[in-house]
Amino acid sequence: MDMRDVGDEHDDADALAAVDALISNALHALGSSALVGDAETRESARRVGTIRGSTATLANCAVGAGVLATPFAVSKFGTVGGGALITFTALLAALTLVILVDASSALKSTSYQGVVRDAFGPNASRGVAATLVVYLFGSCVAYLIIIGDSYVRVIDAMGCDNSQDGSRPWWATRQCAIAAASIFFVAPLSLMREMRRLAPASAVALVSLAYTATAIVFKAMEKSDVDGSARATAWSISSDSILAVPIVVFAFQCHIQVVAIYAELSNGAKNSNLADVAELDDVASSLEDEKRTERCRLRRMYVVIALAVGACFIGYLCVGEFAYIAHPDVTSNVLDSYDKYDKVMMMATIFMACSAVASFPVNHHAARAALDDLLADAFGWAHCAPGHAPVMRHASQTLAFVALTSVVAFIVTDLGKVFELIGATCGSLVMFVIPAGLLVHPKLRRRGKTSPRASALNDDLRDLDDVTRDLLSSAMGLLGDELSGDEEDEGVNHTVNDDAGSTAIDISSALGATALLLIAVFVATSNVYVLFFRHVRE
Repeated sequence: MDMRDVGDEHDDADALAAVDALISNALHALGSSALVGDAETRESARRVGTIRGSTATLANCAVGAGVLATPFAVSKFGTVGGGALITFTALLAALTLVILVDASSALKSTSYQGVVRDAFGPNASRGVAATLVVYLFGSCVAYLIIIGDSYVRVIDAMGCDNSQDGSRPWWATRQCAIAAASIFFVAPLSLMREMRRLAPASAVALVSLAYTATAIVFKAMEKSDVDGSARATAWSISSDSILAVPIVVFAFQCHIQVVAIYAELSNGAKNSNLADVAELDDVASSLEDEKRTERCRLRRMYVVIALAVGACFIGYLCVGEFAYIAHPDVTSNVLDSYDKYDKVMMMATIFMACSAVASFPVNHHAARAALDDLLADAFGWAHCAPGHAPVMRHASQTLAFVALTSVVAFIVTDLGKVFELIGATCGSLVMFVIPAGLLVHPKLRRRGKTSPRASALNDDLRDLDDVTRDLLSSAMGLLGDELSGDEEDEGVNHTVNDDAGSTAIDISSALGATALLLIAVFVATSNVYVLFFRHVRE
């Protein structure tokens, strides 16, 4: 009897050991899989990104929800005014993106909140990280709203919802679409650890924007040929025009993710696909080699920014202008202005739903990094590069975020209110206030005379075409950059020139920072007024 009990205990112990080994192997396989990526805890990102993939990912951070509300924004300013607003915002977005990339290069940061921490301290970083979580949470909710609304629109157009009492079957509801998309597409993509793994999905967003823009352009031409009249106006300035500003600003928001994308960008060398940050430092034979590598990465990132912002600009301009011309009374969701039985626009609806699915993970990637930094500070965990937290931290935060955004998307149905509220609260901070602070930061101003990029800027200009070289040279002159001057100059003239250059840099930086802060205040306060006080006065 006793021997039998001992044997049973042995069997139980063996069974528990087998289960424990099975769970451990499963977690290890999950952590090392292509879905979740490398489970190794890292403080730096791998530099393996390409220009093509980084461009698609950066553009995907903005494309998705913003394009649907762009015609509504144009309607508040008119065709000329709306086009000018989109153009100005695109240039402003590119400028602030460059500021963030330069800061991340100087501070060697791998995330947006990391730049703030290295530049302004841990307390500022915690506040910004909390803001990023809220901002991106709202953005991801907006993407899920698009998925649900697009699904219902397609179901209705196909006549699949034929209930007798007018109620929808469970499979035809927006909640079903949101739940299915979250479980089968959004969650798996969000579990990806690195931005570069999302490049193929990001390409879907660009294809969706291209198709939607093309379809809207042709539809506008067809309508113009049919009725021969257009009620759209060239200029339209009213109290409602303020509504358009945060919509367009939010449509170009990819600032939060640009630092992480730059951290993963390679220098273009043949062996860069196999090297990470630490390995690149080991391979570099001298400090000059390291500086040359950083200059190369900066040039490549400038190309990424130009291509990504340019793609968004062209798409938004075409969609905004032609949709407004065809439908001057356009709503905050441009797809609602077209016949739901139109097959061409039905495909556009499906494409935009796919774009929303692809845009969710890249926005969640930054939200998860900010959330992980907050939790690391609260519980004393080690800070990790975006996407490189331990498996349990990575998976639990991802799944909880997807679940919460899905629940909120079940309830929220008005896309326009989501845009206005997000633009009025958090957009100004991440797009303008932080770049303004970086522009006048003492450490980053001093870098103007010591950075790898500045020390060899004139050498880099030789590789550019004449027009670009002249433009950049003019910009250098306006900023008072004297790094290309004769290093052998001595005495009073050299000192005076350095002082004059520093003064010019300080003045131009201060003016630029002031302009960004004024824009931030205008975007935030004017829309708070519109949201909470305009209807009361009326």
